[in-house]
This record gives sequence, structure tokens and C-alpha cells, in this order.
Amino acid sequence: MRQFYKYIIYRLYTWAKNIRGDNTPVFNVIITLAFVHYMQIITALMIMKSMLRSKVTFPRLVPEYVVGFAILFSIAHYFLFYNKKRWASYEKEFKDESPEERRRGKIYVLAYLIGSAFSPMILALLFG
Repeated sequence: MRQFYKYIIYRLYTWAKNIRGDNTPVFNVIITLAFVHYMQIITALMIMKSMLRSKVTFPRLVPEYVVGFAILFSIAHYFLFYNKKRWASYEKEFKDESPEERRRGKIYVLAYLIGSAFSPMILALLFG
């Protein structure tokens, strides 16, 4: 699993570096990871709520709290995930992958990102 997370960071970082005119690839990776992890937390809460079969309700949050939490969550991700030397080693580790490995890795990373982002919506449709 750790190897897959290294690969996710490597792939997101190289994609962000290749965007023309973008000089903040680290920011893009951190925001993407924070969003994916936030959606995974929501998914876990929805699964726990359905397993408990109780009338657990999510509190109504005002937008200011949601934005504040998102900013704090992103800052925490920066300190937890970003390490310039480690990310440089990820680039060295994966730069020699074959075209087949690159294609397969791209599919895995996109499936992970899309699946994580849309899982709360899919669960909401399934569980009503």
C-alpha cells in the first residue's frame, strides 16, 4: 500500500509539473490528496451510519466552518505528506517505468481518484 501511495504522489506531481504555466505542483498534489481523503472520511461515516442503522444525523455546518476545516485539513496534509527530498526520490524511483507500466499505473491512479471522489455520491444513491 505504501508503494501505491508513493506512486500516486509521483503521478500527481508529474501531471501537475507538466501543466503549462503552473508553478505550484506541490499545492495541486496536496489539495488533490486532501480532497480525496476528505471524501474517504465522508464515505467511512456513511458506511458506519448505515451499519449502525440508527438515526445518526450529520450536524448542519455553516459554510465558514466547512471552508475553515478544508483549509486546516489541507495544511495538515502539507505537513504530513510533503517532503522535498522524499518526493524527489519518488521521481527517481519511477522515472524508468515502461510505457505499459505507465499506462497501467495511470489507470490505477485515476480509478483511485475517481472512485474516492464519487464514492459518497454512489453510497448516497444506494442507501438513500
